Amino acid sequence: MSFTLQELTAALAGHLAPHLPGVTFYDNPNQQGTQLPALFLQKTHARITGKTGPRFLRRLGLDLVYLVDFNRPDMQDQYMDAAEILDGHLELFPCQGALLRTYGRHWTVQEDALHYKFDLKLWVSRQEDAVLMGAIQAYREEVI
Repeated sequence: MSFTLQELTAALAGHLAPHLPGVTFYDNPNQQGTQLPALFLQKTHARITGKTGPRFLRRLGLDLVYLVDFNRPDMQDQYMDAAEILDGHLELFPCQGALLRTYGRHWTVQEDALHYKFDLKLWVSRQEDAVLMGAIQAYREEVI
């Protein structure tokens, strides 16, 4: 299975849409034309560790930013409700036929937005197109 960040974004949006009706999901923060309430996916960091054979562990840091209209008197209540929904539905989510587990989930309200942060730990591999070893019988010495 191939894995891209666009597929991850689509999988999260599809998984959360039934639980957050009326919320518009965006891949990146918008400057104009944002329909509130909105949920943005921001990629905060990536680390590669733990190489085992052809596979390596890729850790992705993600931040779901939830925004509602700033002038609402129940803005904090809406953020708390959204945090509860995300807590209840983001331990596992489907992506390309596999279930992805989230790690280190936590949320804060900063600058009048709900930030729901978590990490993904993905064992991934990349196709090598270089010939790493050949047969000695196929070796032909050349002098230049």
